[in-house]
Amino acid sequence: MGAKVQDYGMIGLCGYPGMLGWDSQDVLMTRSGERIEKGVAIFCYQAHVGTLFHDVAHILGGVKDGKRMAPCLYDHDLQAKPGPMRETFENSLINMGYWDPMSCHYYKMGVPPPEPSSWTRIRLGWIDPSKIKVVTPGRTEEVILGPLEDGSSSVLAIRIPVSSSSYYLIENRQPIGSDKDLPGSGVLIMYADDTILECRNGKAPVKLVNADPSAAHLEGAAFEIGKKDLFQDAGNRFKIALKEKIGSSYKILISP
Repeated sequence: MGAKVQDYGMIGLCGYPGMLGWDSQDVLMTRSGERIEKGVAIFCYQAHVGTLFHDVAHILGGVKDGKRMAPCLYDHDLQAKPGPMRETFENSLINMGYWDPMSCHYYKMGVPPPEPSSWTRIRLGWIDPSKIKVVTPGRTEEVILGPLEDGSSSVLAIRIPVSSSSYYLIENRQPIGSDKDLPGSGVLIMYADDTILECRNGKAPVKLVNADPSAAHLEGAAFEIGKKDLFQDAGNRFKIALKEKIGSSYKILISP
């Protein structure tokens, strides 16, 4: 259509529900009068499948209590800064890096996107609640955590509540199935706060604890036995220790 680089907007976007605000009472209608119940996503024909998933997930999650249930997980303020397109976008991956298509769309152009994190899956209703192990700080629990991509595992995520709205999530990411193209593998620890709606003003509804800050774009975020296998939250007085790897699963000890 004759557009130049400076005219670039987005190769894909969710127009409704969008990131700039909405009212759950709004009714979106076509020109012919047909009511659109869920939402609208718009794509260029060459959009990556990760971009397709990202924007359709906004629609699948919908809006609840005035917030998108599956928001973008890259930082909106950093992504809006001027500069080379891919470089600017990579610099916005400060929350979930390349571990969730709601953050990165894709890790590399020629490969499929990563699977959604446990946080995004929970928001979409894609994890059976019986496979989420809840451990209250102060208790000692040993849990066998299976790979997130292996739906047959009895535990797919561990949740540690620290307030009425904030909690940690622990998941195991391995290069199997649709997760075969990840920046790494191991145990991801996330801190989530349900009072935060979108990734702006330096805040995010979910953010990775970074096991290796020397690696760019959270590519070294995964905890691994023999490398970085212990996390402690002194304020909430608990620790998470990776004790053993059993096949593709991890034995994890949560204790005071």
